[in-house]
Amino acid sequence: MIKIPVEGKKKDIKDNKKRISIAMQGGGSHGAYTWGVLDRLLEEKDLVVEGVSGTSAGGMNAMAVAQGIMTGGNEGARGLLTKYWQITSEAGKTSPFKPGVLDVIMGKYTLHNSPGFLLMDFLTKVLSPYQLNPCKTNPLRGIVSELFDFDKLNAFDAVKVFLAATHVYSGKLKVFSNVTKDLSVEALLATACLPTMFTAIMVKGEYYWDGGFIGNPVIYPLIYDCETSDIMLIKLNPTHRNELPTGAAEISDRLNEITNNTSIMREMRSMHFITKLIDDGIVAPGKMKRLYVHLIEDEAAFYNLGWSSKLNTDKDFLDYLFKAGRKSADQWLEKNYDKIGKQTTADVVEEFI
Repeated sequence: MIKIPVEGKKKDIKDNKKRISIAMQGGGSHGAYTWGVLDRLLEEKDLVVEGVSGTSAGGMNAMAVAQGIMTGGNEGARGLLTKYWQITSEAGKTSPFKPGVLDVIMGKYTLHNSPGFLLMDFLTKVLSPYQLNPCKTNPLRGIVSELFDFDKLNAFDAVKVFLAATHVYSGKLKVFSNVTKDLSVEALLATACLPTMFTAIMVKGEYYWDGGFIGNPVIYPLIYDCETSDIMLIKLNPTHRNELPTGAAEISDRLNEITNNTSIMREMRSMHFITKLIDDGIVAPGKMKRLYVHLIEDEAAFYNLGWSSKLNTDKDFLDYLFKAGRKSADQWLEKNYDKIGKQTTADVVEEFI
């Protein structure tokens, strides 16, 4: 269970800024939805981001937010996010993972009929990436090396960054951060290392896989290391389904959603439990840090998307998700902006308990 720290003495802040920390789920190309959410949130000049936590694509978005703010404030973050996703889309033009003819005819963004995806899906069931990719090439390495200055980010403390990865040998969660000064190219690659597609990433003599298996995303560092009590989760993986999955792809997709939501449900339950203790007077006011939880999601936007679409980097698909994200953020801001710093706006019980 998360032990929420005692609320310490706050800085004397007299401005009207809204201060939040943001936790971002991973999900490959589905992270373009988070890009849209962030793009709209960062338009608010009085919104201050104190911390970002991300896994996989969420980690990429988190890094772009932190470095963008470091170099150019909120507008700098919007610009770097756009640059990252434009480069991702451009690099994907040569990818074999494109919608098949039937996918296009049916107006779907999935890759269920993509020859490249079907071949990859088959090969990764019988061959490991050590056999398929003996040179251990990683297409993300060049992108992250070009975009992010890890030395400067490790020295930057205005926005705290947390990246989740899975330690291969122990199965434990590893959090890389500028708080602990261990952000690096390898750390960022580790948080997005799918073990069926990429060889494990070595960081300081230890091997790591994608953080989504154990922290998607990890929230507790935002509680302990950030001053704000407001934590916003940008969620990609649907919680609820109204139909029983019966096809092989449908069952696999639903298992992927459930697995990727497990860690966040566990943390949310613990946070809700502590908050209830405070509300019920069992814990005296000021003894533990009160948290305000916010949630932005659009399950309808992802309802007909499966795991395969997480590899689809076509511009039209990324634009679709980006616009969906901006719309969700716009609706949330209109309804809840004034509640930041005052109350929880997420229905934690309905969503996670």
